[in-house]
Amino acid sequence: MDNLTLKSGNDNLLELFFYVDDLVKVIKKNHKVGRKPTLCLSEIMVISIIKSQYGIRTWKQLYELIRDRFDTEFVIPTYKNFVCQMNQSSKAILLLMNIIMYLNYLKSGVIKIMDSTAIPVCKNLRIWRHKVCKSIASKSKTTTGWFYGLKLHILSDVNGNIIMIKFSTGKTDDRVALSRIFEQIHDSLVLAGAGYLSKHLEKKALLNNNFLLTCGRKNQKKIATILHIVLLNLRPRIESIFSVLKERLNLITSLPRSVNGYMSHYIHVIFGYLFVKVIS
Repeated sequence: MDNLTLKSGNDNLLELFFYVDDLVKVIKKNHKVGRKPTLCLSEIMVISIIKSQYGIRTWKQLYELIRDRFDTEFVIPTYKNFVCQMNQSSKAILLLMNIIMYLNYLKSGVIKIMDSTAIPVCKNLRIWRHKVCKSIASKSKTTTGWFYGLKLHILSDVNGNIIMIKFSTGKTDDRVALSRIFEQIHDSLVLAGAGYLSKHLEKKALLNNNFLLTCGRKNQKKIATILHIVLLNLRPRIESIFSVLKERLNLITSLPRSVNGYMSHYIHVIFGYLFVKVIS
């Protein structure tokens, strides 16, 4: 991401817009009903990438940044309309994300890595008062402790390119998400942690010529060859994706006031990672 440091009025921002505009032509989203929005979809996607580049946490901070430093590049609406347009664009951005992830899958090779991470929607002290995500969030426990929220399941290649993402409630078993993913991929060796151990999953993987290789539990005696050990040592690479999404791009938040607001935030963050990874 360091090779796309954005500054007001430079050629880099214009080049980024051309990249995005070419991709938007693929999904051909036209505005047909109501007043034409102030920001077109290409501009919204560029602003979303700027948000990721600057590590901005809130729409308010992003709005002030665009208004102060990129006022000559964008025609900025009122703050309320700005937030509405950013949230409403998430469906089109998600469609573009699926295209990028499918292209990542085509060039991913045989070896793939699967893991999940917790996405709290509020602090533990506020679990009993939180109402916004009560329809989709749940309380669960990971190796780092209890949380209330969702899980993000990611399938990636060894180079950190995201191939597939799935959201689930916090208490959903990781093996359920992987079972669904096995229905969509083929000819792949999937590396996963001990939490994915399952005879059923191993059999299901073989249906599409896939193979599941997992770590063993501490109380389990399992023979591993040198090749198995070398392959499983690649598995921590997916942790770098979670680290970038959470620490640098601020995936975890408790600020949205609707379920759509939460999902829009997650989509914009992951899109920022996906797009910059593609062009870097």
